Amino acid sequence: MSQLQQLQHAFMDYLLASAAVDTPPTLAQTTQTFKDKIAEQGGINADIRMQIYANAYRIRLTETLETDHEMLGIYLGDELFERMAKGYIASQPSAFTSLRSFADALPDYLTQDAFFSQYPIIADIARFERRLLNAFDAFDTERATFARLQALPAEQWPGCQLRFHPSVQLFQCNSNAVETWQALKQQASPPSPDYQGKRAWLLWRGESRLTEFISLSEYQLALLLGFIGGATFAEQCEMMLAFFSDAQAPMQVLQALQAWFQMGLIRDIA
Repeated sequence: MSQLQQLQHAFMDYLLASAAVDTPPTLAQTTQTFKDKIAEQGGINADIRMQIYANAYRIRLTETLETDHEMLGIYLGDELFERMAKGYIASQPSAFTSLRSFADALPDYLTQDAFFSQYPIIADIARFERRLLNAFDAFDTERATFARLQALPAEQWPGCQLRFHPSVQLFQCNSNAVETWQALKQQASPPSPDYQGKRAWLLWRGESRLTEFISLSEYQLALLLGFIGGATFAEQCEMMLAFFSDAQAPMQVLQALQAWFQMGLIRDIA
């Protein structure tokens, strides 16, 4: 490793140590070694110069959290958001070259933190916003049409499988996190937290490049999970018998497929 690389690594170690709650002794020694290489400039000593960079590092990461989780920030308010940001940065220092992935572990942090875990809706809102980001950032592919399915010979239908667009995301929670997010997005007062019942949502990026989402009923969720998991048309019709009669089950599957093609969820048929 060259001297420049050693200096760069020491600088990064210092930034990580400055954000951590507890600095390991080995990291503290590295920080001191790095400090010895910093010269005073313009009357500003090494400690102050290093602190300027440390502050800038934390500010940039906090800004990333604010950008990625705008509605969560509004829901928490300034004081709690600052508490969350400081705690997350300290426990999950950035290990990525891109800030896009920095907050991926935020929902897990909120679930595990002694304070924030008392309010599960907070982690649910964070997880929903991560799903929105994933849907928006997913790479694009061609989308299949319902006519493609209709053109298949009848004997091939039972064995048909679907391949979904990369932006398709499923979100499940036990709170009214999405309803709360929607209210905040519309600048309305959010409802009180509600943990009465499981909720499911489908998210995707449409052909207009806009991220969309809709709520799912129990059978719609089961149908999507089945097809995403590789189930065939015949297997899904059989599974729908838990929700509908023998005559209704195939029609429900067919209607769902037609809607999915129109929504741009399907990229291919296998």
